[in-house]
Amino acid sequence: MVGTLVGLFGGTFDPIHEGHIAAAQAAMKALELDEVIFVPAGDPYLKSVNWDVTPAIQRQEMVRLALLYESVNVFKISDVEVLRKGPSYTLDTARELGLSCGNVVVILGMDAVLTIPRWHDPAAFLSECRVAAITRPGSDLSDFYSLPIDRAAGQIELVIADTPIISSTEIRRCVFEGRAVEGVCPPVEEFIRSNGLYR
Repeated sequence: MVGTLVGLFGGTFDPIHEGHIAAAQAAMKALELDEVIFVPAGDPYLKSVNWDVTPAIQRQEMVRLALLYESVNVFKISDVEVLRKGPSYTLDTARELGLSCGNVVVILGMDAVLTIPRWHDPAAFLSECRVAAITRPGSDLSDFYSLPIDRAAGQIELVIADTPIISSTEIRRCVFEGRAVEGVCPPVEEFIRSNGLYR
């Protein structure tokens, strides 16, 4: 991987949707990445307190289906966090994949960026990893610029991306309520329905 600039795009992906794909494409263009590796979280310890997270193996399969559907050969998937026991830490993932700070950019949505102060060893994460935050045009960035980590905002690159206004939370709600689902590719929608997810 020498000389290759890789985007590491971790997330719960419960489920993966068009916004995630658009964010990866925007990061690839803005940061001149050679490839983006999607890394479904095995144990998303910060999110699992808010809802019953779908089992990692099913979330990984939805990512695989979405990437096959998109057919972008520079989008890859890694199961490193799915196979890891216990909480998933992004810094450990970058190290385990053999990515040095010189050839990896960790891609995060702004919602994830704002949780960095609660991460495992955030200072080490920010000092070792190049980080890019995806945000929509016109977003309020006041919380970003007041992150309570020394120089945190100054160490994180902003990527302005006109991504679809869609969320995994809303998709789960639509499925639960029996409403039409928008923003997921057909294979992922079929996987959700055939496996009875979000009911």
